[in-house]
Amino acid sequence: MWAIVQKEYHSFFSSFIGLGLMLAFYMLTGLYTWVFEGNVLDFGFAELSVFFELAPWFFLFFIPALSMRLFSEEYALKTYDLLRSLPVSDWDILMGKVIGTFAVVLTSLVPTLFFVYSLSSLGSPVANYDSTLILGGYISICLLGLAFVCLSALASSLTNKQALAFVLGVAFNFVFWQGPQELALIPFFASLDVDLYSLNFHYRNISKGVLGLADIAYFAGFNLVVLGLLLFRLKRNLFKV
Repeated sequence: MWAIVQKEYHSFFSSFIGLGLMLAFYMLTGLYTWVFEGNVLDFGFAELSVFFELAPWFFLFFIPALSMRLFSEEYALKTYDLLRSLPVSDWDILMGKVIGTFAVVLTSLVPTLFFVYSLSSLGSPVANYDSTLILGGYISICLLGLAFVCLSALASSLTNKQALAFVLGVAFNFVFWQGPQELALIPFFASLDVDLYSLNFHYRNISKGVLGLADIAYFAGFNLVVLGLLLFRLKRNLFKV
């Protein structure tokens, strides 16, 4: 499994597309966090709520772009059957690809710690910033990133076309991220508290710096369900487009 993890991790950084995606992510988050109207400096508070509010929307597109080739490329090149002939289980293949992609997501977040350093330097006095909110924000974005990776990997497993895998990944992420909020605008669904079942709701709770057991359990259960569907898909070899 770890050989697959290393392959997925290194293949991203060995391509110009991967590096271009990461550069675009840094440029967009940097501009929205520090330059455009409504940035951190406009609010005047020593916290990064602007970044943590925008990052999920960037990840909603960024992670499907990372994950679209996970299985669709194997199908297109007809190498997936060869991969399964190796002494590894379907679960090992699945987890190797998911962990490798999630490691890329975590790596992409490391340079954003420079935002924290900048905020600390600008504080009055120096190093006076809300560490609880920032820590909660990073925990929540990591949990959300893993959920998006699982959904995008599921999308990639449904087709042998990378472009279609990207579109499906964005659609899956949007439905589980924003879908319940849209339904909550309808009085009938609002009365059912559908917002409680969204990734958005639990992400917001943790990003406030409150690490609730219910929110952690939700992310863990959600990812296990998606991984279970993905494993079923790989074993059954169904729905290939």
